[in-house]
Amino acid sequence: MTKEDTASRLKTAAHWYAELREPDADDRTWDKFRAWEGSDPANRAAFRQVEASLSLLEGSSLAAPGAGNDYSSSATQSAARKSGRARLYWFAGIAAVLVLAVVSVIALNPPAAPAAQVYATAIGDTRDVTLEDGSQVTLNTDTELAVTYSESERRIQLDHGQALFSVVKGTRPFIVAAAGSETRALGTRFEVYRGPEDVAVTLVEGSVSVMPEAAGQGSAVTEVGEESAATVLVPGDRLVMRGGAIASLTQVDTSEALAWQTGILQFRDVTLGEAIAELNRYSETKLRVDDPALAQERLSGSFPAGDQETFVETLKLYLPVEVSRQGKEMLIKTTGDPG
Repeated sequence: MTKEDTASRLKTAAHWYAELREPDADDRTWDKFRAWEGSDPANRAAFRQVEASLSLLEGSSLAAPGAGNDYSSSATQSAARKSGRARLYWFAGIAAVLVLAVVSVIALNPPAAPAAQVYATAIGDTRDVTLEDGSQVTLNTDTELAVTYSESERRIQLDHGQALFSVVKGTRPFIVAAAGSETRALGTRFEVYRGPEDVAVTLVEGSVSVMPEAAGQGSAVTEVGEESAATVLVPGDRLVMRGGAIASLTQVDTSEALAWQTGILQFRDVTLGEAIAELNRYSETKLRVDDPALAQERLSGSFPAGDQETFVETLKLYLPVEVSRQGKEMLIKTTGDPG
């Protein structure tokens, strides 16, 4: 219930309280009051609140003229009738003060913000989650996000990692915030990856808009310059943002981009350094390459996520490399390199 609803209900309750205290209140008036009171439990509660507050005032020095309860004296009945409207105005004035006090309390003590629901995965794990509106989220390896649904929006805060969102259409916008960016959708399927330095948004179906968050506000720029700030994606688009600005916008094969859901990582003409960075997300055993020239070698192929051994053994078939182990680390170097 809004504070406007509360104020209106209290004013109506105060009016009824004043009417029922009038000497000429008849059965018809009482029947109307009982119909109003019985139509909603909130009406009954409002009347009790007014009754408790104003009853205390009637016996005090603030009591309205003729506020006493004895209307039986014939000498006073005429005066009581004349004072009826004055009493009603007095009750209305006191009710206004009561409403102001109640609304002020509501304003000073607003309802608590909806609690966020946090979901996470460990290294090498994935997780499927169904949100309260039926939207689906698939969390990739080493991912954490917080879900907060309010009356005005459905908001996801991606702390780190990668997630695929299948959004059910609704009147509230579905927003994924990550590292200074916001991706908005009403009904669509898209992926957001928050890396160490950038955010990549890949659209699979439907349409989304991506924009920078307002600095320090945690919400997107929605007024001045909104149209120029937002970039609308079409299926197959991958938008990379870095530092709140667009770094690149390219078309990708979405089946390859989402291959991680099957446990397979697909690389197409990437550097060895880029492949290693991706492979390391899925395993506690980390690959390392120190030679800058070797790290720039390019490769393509499909590899099991988290299976570092298979990757390095396959790599040996195509490049003159060898591997040395140091605890949970595997150093890839050129054959014969003493490093």
